[in-house]
Amino acid sequence: MSSDFAIYKVALIGCSWLGAVVLERLVAAGFQVCVITEPGERRVIAAAEMAGVHVVAKARSAKLAAGDFPWSPDLIVSAHSFRIIPDEILRFAKDGGIGYHPSLLPAYKGRNSVQDCLDAHEQVTGGTVYRLTDEIDGGGILLQEAVAIREGETALDLWIRALAPLGVRLLMRAVAESAFDPPNGKNFRPKPRALQSES
Repeated sequence: MSSDFAIYKVALIGCSWLGAVVLERLVAAGFQVCVITEPGERRVIAAAEMAGVHVVAKARSAKLAAGDFPWSPDLIVSAHSFRIIPDEILRFAKDGGIGYHPSLLPAYKGRNSVQDCLDAHEQVTGGTVYRLTDEIDGGGILLQEAVAIREGETALDLWIRALAPLGVRLLMRAVAESAFDPPNGKNFRPKPRALQSES
């Protein structure tokens, strides 16, 4: 990587499959990454240890602090984390924070969005990447994509088939867009092959 380009620093706050896969893709794309997850999140912790990145396992009820991060991030990414990230931590990141929500926001906010959508007999749902704010699932929409709901699909079926993979793709696209044209003017050159495979 040319010394003319700064390494874009991403703090991933993530859990479960989505958190682990986004971590792997960020590392493969050449971003500098650190991870905050929850105790017992073996998949995310193992992925972080395998990638050699700084990882902190902290209970969701424990408040985040600047000391949890090894450096000041350019961007915070929330991937399958139900943690509310306080304003002072979002301000700690130069470009703020983004998150993924498995619905077409502003519809179906909250933890049960996939089931709520199915209970409403919707035919289409989708995923949204949005700016993190103090309002749950309420920040500005950055990226959004719809997916069809198949007849008889359960919330878990829909998550595994469409919404979780969509979350990986949309988050990677949003991070790349922020790194190429961030508010603070940094330039970053990720490994093209790693990002193109997600398009």
